[in-house]
Amino acid sequence: MIRLAEAVLPGHPDKFCDQVADAIVAEALAADPEAFAQVEVAVWSDQAWLSGNVLTRQPLDRTPTEILVATGLALGLDESNWIDARRYWVTDALCCNVGDPTDGRGVCDDQCIVVGYAAHDARTRFLPPEQFLAHSLRQALWESCRTGPLEGAGTDGKLLVRMREEPDGWHLEHILVTLQHRRETGLMDLTASVLATLCDAYARVRQEDARWRVRWRDVAVSVNPNGPYFRAGSDGDNGQTGRKLVMDYYGPRIPIGGGALSGKHPAHVDRIAAYAARQAAVSAVRTGARACAVKLAYEPNRNEPLEVIWELDGPGGRLPRAFFNFDAMLQRVDPVAITATLGMGTHFWDTDLPWNRAD
Repeated sequence: MIRLAEAVLPGHPDKFCDQVADAIVAEALAADPEAFAQVEVAVWSDQAWLSGNVLTRQPLDRTPTEILVATGLALGLDESNWIDARRYWVTDALCCNVGDPTDGRGVCDDQCIVVGYAAHDARTRFLPPEQFLAHSLRQALWESCRTGPLEGAGTDGKLLVRMREEPDGWHLEHILVTLQHRRETGLMDLTASVLATLCDAYARVRQEDARWRVRWRDVAVSVNPNGPYFRAGSDGDNGQTGRKLVMDYYGPRIPIGGGALSGKHPAHVDRIAAYAARQAAVSAVRTGARACAVKLAYEPNRNEPLEVIWELDGPGGRLPRAFFNFDAMLQRVDPVAITATLGMGTHFWDTDLPWNRAD
């Protein structure tokens, strides 16, 4: 069975928008752990647009524009990059108000459908193998761009993996990488550094998990097939919050259900239920299932889920329906878990997050 997955580097314009949105949410939660936040971000060329609503009992320490610039600089969007975050012309239509964010809340605030998924074991972080590998290689490329053989490349880039899932294991066939680089970097030099980075990353994956059967020398790799790519970031493509949902969730073979994650306060039903469904699915796999999908549906002003559907491959423990009650989910909210880093696409990759461990 052919499996495909893709991922993008943190400097991709869509992921930059997600990180700015989550950085604003994190700033709101620092001002008020019960903050309300619904944030949208878009970028194109040297223009950035912010919209939505933030409500906290105390004013934010920084303006949304300051948060956007700081997020960009932390990613390397500075004078050394094609895009310098300090040069954005920001249209700020984000309403940051002071008041009681809990007024009128305490009940489910929206309708939604969410899907939580888990499979295999901790070696794939309970993700489909192609999604795990795409994230592993993305992380390796990003670290290499920061302090490794690719230092100075990025921050924009994307990759795609193609593999076959067979009874005897997982057969990686092809990796495609498009990576931003400096104008003075030749494609041959870039390709050599990309290959070295991917080779090392794949070797680590194989060392930790024998289910990856193919040797590196048998994997086809394409690097920047369109040629030089130095005019990147928001000058090469526009970006918007929530446009990388398949990457944020479980890859293209798993339905995603609905709403975006980044930019919403952690008590928003789309976000809180997505994390609860993931935690339940991981729990089922940890207790014996080979794979598990948990599908939830909610309606406004009703705290009990409208629907809870379990799809298990093999035996596994099911958490009680009360686990998905909106009040119960609110009790488990940890505002500290919401950081700009989540906007990189680590919602279901980061094993430090409680919903990815379910232990």
